[in-house]
Amino acid sequence: MSYHDHGEESRAASLLDRLQTDNLTLALVSDAGTPCVADPGYRLVRMAKSRNIPVHPIPGPSAVTSLVSASGLPSDRFTFVGFLPQKEKNLASEIESWSQCKGSIVFFDPTRKLASSLAAIQLVYPNAEVSIGRELTKLFEEIVTLPIAEAYDWVKGHSVLKGEVVVMITLGVNEADQHLEDAANARDMIIKGAKLGFQSGKTLKDMLKEYSGLGMNRSDLYQLLLSIKGSD
Repeated sequence: MSYHDHGEESRAASLLDRLQTDNLTLALVSDAGTPCVADPGYRLVRMAKSRNIPVHPIPGPSAVTSLVSASGLPSDRFTFVGFLPQKEKNLASEIESWSQCKGSIVFFDPTRKLASSLAAIQLVYPNAEVSIGRELTKLFEEIVTLPIAEAYDWVKGHSVLKGEVVVMITLGVNEADQHLEDAANARDMIIKGAKLGFQSGKTLKDMLKEYSGLGMNRSDLYQLLLSIKGSD
């Protein structure tokens, strides 16, 4: 019998009633992917547990882990966010929230809206890398891993893309964030190097000349070196 997200809660009760009354075993299967992973089933599982009915997972194909393993993107940590929101405002809010995530982002998306989703992501994370998996483990499987601008062009270059895809995103570092990181690294290098320099007998003038090419404002550099010299 078919089992869909719509009306799942009411069907779950009747299925479990039958299971308990007739002493049956119930199997929840999917024609693609894994049940309960952005797929109907968790209400059935939750209700079964509330009735002390044991639930056993049987490992099977999952589009999420299939793409993660074959993407070539960092896979030591990732966040699965299910299907992206349909409304533009909600989509923008979801995408911006990823900046708080550590690791890659994985989501499902209908192929008909994939181009617009990538365009929205590119606005916030222009340096992102994208892996797109389509028809995974099937005859016409496609897996492409590209910078986000090229991934958008790849999608737009297909006149027809059917079904749903799983997408993995590594956000990359935005230019503003990179600038802050570079400045912090330069400051650390100056502090460590200047301490050694002053200990070896170099003067404040020597240090100013040595570190003036690292992009720090001369006045800020002077104050930093002065504080390092004073601490020594």
